[in-house]
Amino acid sequence: MSLGGRKLHSVAVHVDPAQFLAGWRSDAGTLFLVALSEGRVGELVAARIGLVGQTIRATVFGSISLVRRVGRPSLPPGIELQLDRRSLPAAHFLALAARGEPLTFRDRPPRYLVERTLRATPEGGPEREARMHNLSAGGCALSCPGAPLELGSFVAVKLGEGIFAARAQAVVCWTTPESASSHVVGLRLVGEGRGARAWRALAEEAAAAGARSV
Repeated sequence: MSLGGRKLHSVAVHVDPAQFLAGWRSDAGTLFLVALSEGRVGELVAARIGLVGQTIRATVFGSISLVRRVGRPSLPPGIELQLDRRSLPAAHFLALAARGEPLTFRDRPPRYLVERTLRATPEGGPEREARMHNLSAGGCALSCPGAPLELGSFVAVKLGEGIFAARAQAVVCWTTPESASSHVVGLRLVGEGRGARAWRALAEEAAAAGARSV
């Protein structure tokens, strides 16, 4: 899949806490992952990261700033990600967990109770009708019929009617069954452009209309 003309990778990794901390540079906002050594600098990545021995999971998004194709035990092959600014809180949260520090509630953009029907197109699949339950400037939860969407997979969400309606790109962060024929997924907005602006405009409209926070 591509986003803004750049290839978009999706990967799920389980990382030893010590390895995560060795690859995390909070001052620069970069993270080294032992994955995607076939990638290229400038390509985009959505990574679902779990810590070995813990239940913590988080999805981060960024662009490849360095590729190490050949390595050795102390310097394995992999990629360095320059994280999107919206992914920095998730990376800090993972770092706290990796250090064994107490975890507290993370501030997040206001989330509003918004019910509306959308058209969602999973990566490699057909367009399907979906029902949004809540919305924030950075993501949403929606009901999706059909086969469950894979964690870390990409979804194009059509915002409006007509062939020229904006489409926002998002990544699946979590999923849970709703019924025998549908499930609820949590989507996180990725990238910028017209679709991202239209998404944030929806959240601003919900706030201006006095939609209830959830």
